Parts: sequence; C-alpha cells; structure tokens
Amino acid sequence: MIDFRPWHRTKPSGASHLFHTGDTPFLCLLSFITVISLPVWAAQDAIQVESLSEESPAGAAIVTETVPFQTPVEEVTESPAGGIEGQYQLQLLQNEVMELRGLMEELNHQIERMQATQEDRYLELDGRFQDLLEERGTGGGGSNVGSGAGPVLATGGTAGQDEKTLYETALELIRNRQYELAITQLQAVIAQYPDGGYAPNAYYWLGEVYAAKPEPDYDNARKALAQVITFFPDHRKVPDAAFKLGKVYHLIGDCDRATDLLNEVIEQQQGKSVAKLAESYLRDKVRCE
Repeated sequence: MIDFRPWHRTKPSGASHLFHTGDTPFLCLLSFITVISLPVWAAQDAIQVESLSEESPAGAAIVTETVPFQTPVEEVTESPAGGIEGQYQLQLLQNEVMELRGLMEELNHQIERMQATQEDRYLELDGRFQDLLEERGTGGGGSNVGSGAGPVLATGGTAGQDEKTLYETALELIRNRQYELAITQLQAVIAQYPDGGYAPNAYYWLGEVYAAKPEPDYDNARKALAQVITFFPDHRKVPDAAFKLGKVYHLIGDCDRATDLLNEVIEQQQGKSVAKLAESYLRDKVRCE
C-alpha cells in the first residue's frame, strides 16, 4: 500500500515553498500539466519566430503560406515575353555603344590628321619666314621696304632699280597678300635680271603666289616652279620647288607625276623638313586610282 505521507519533514521557506508542497500527488499533477503545455508553447514560439523547423507543424504551414506570395514576382521577372524584350533592348544598347565607339575612333583619327596638318603648315610657314629673313640679309646695302616710302612697284620706270630692291619689294607685297602686285614685281625681277642672284627665288615665289591666289592659276604656278628645277638645279630652292610642284600636279589631277615628285623629295631630302612635308602630303592627300 502506497504511503501518502509527506516526504519532506522540514517545511520549506521562501520561494522554494512553491515547488516543495510536501505532497507527492500534487507533484505528479504539476508534471502532467507541464508536459501537456509544452506543445502549445512550442506552437506559439514557432508562430512568433516563423521557424522553418521540421519539428513544428505550424512552422511548416508558414512556409507554405509565404511561398505563394513570392512566386508571382518570380513569374513576372522570368516571363518569356519580358525576357525576349529585355534581350532586345540590351542588344540595341550594345549596338549604340559600338556605333559610338566607331564614331569616337573616327573623330580621334580626324583630330590626329588635323594636328599633323597644322604641324606641317607651321613647319612650312616657319621655313618660308626663315627664307625671307635670309634673303633680306643677302647682298648688303639698305632697302626702302618698310622705310615709310612704300613698295617700289614694277612700272616702266623700274629699269634703273637694283635687283635686291625689286625683289624685297615683291616679298613685302607677298606678306601683305597683294598677290597681283607681287606677281608684277617678281616678273620685273626676272625680266631685268634673268641671270641675277635673285632669279631662282623670284621664280619660286612666283609659283607660290600663282597657287596661293584666291583664284589659283595652277598652270602658271607649274611653269614657274619647273623653271627653278630645270634652270637652277643646284640652288637651295630646288627641294622646296619640287615639293610644291608635286602638290600642284596633284591639284590639277596628275596623280602619277605628283607621286613621283613627292617620293623623289622624300628620298633625296631625308631628315629635312621638306621631306617630312612631302611624306605627310603623300600619305594624307594623294589617292591615285
């Protein structure tokens, strides 16, 4: 027979009295209530933290409720129609990027060519300026160019004027872009001093002026430049005259003659500025078909 007498002989004190009742049936009842309450507490915890643990049926139910909510979003982003349209838009953007890259490369190439052309023009003008300075200092004596009296023009009364005065007057007219007057003055230098020291230079600048006029006269420019090469082959103006003659031939449509002259300048004047100018012009301008 079971003994139901209290198993604690000493009366507990304080908070411990809640658990030490001194009655065994009461402890059994308390344990039974605790065991029954555990599933309820577990279910409540699963709902609060939305646990996906397999031990909680309620947690599994939460997973089945949230998945249908996310599924429509995935279906929209992965829609076949939307995917095709997105790929099409991406292809269009890639094509535009390729076109822009091609345009940038073309613009960069044009800029490089413009820079090279500007450099060539600078070298050419600088060379002309140096030539003018050297020519003005040749032969000694004074000049009335820039003295305030104005240029001495080649008229019927120029027969008594010296060659240097006539020539420097022509250069002054060229600097002022008075091309028609400069042509007249240069022709006077050649007519009065055909074997003079300034005759080769006069022919050269005559060819330059004919080609530089607002309405170029390439035929007379060609003839004047050819005179320098033909009759003064040892003069220092021959390389420049050959280069300019090559340009004139190109401008009048004789591509083969232009190519031959420019290549000749490049080969014979290696390392000099005129060779670089000829090479640049041949590379960038001349297109023989």
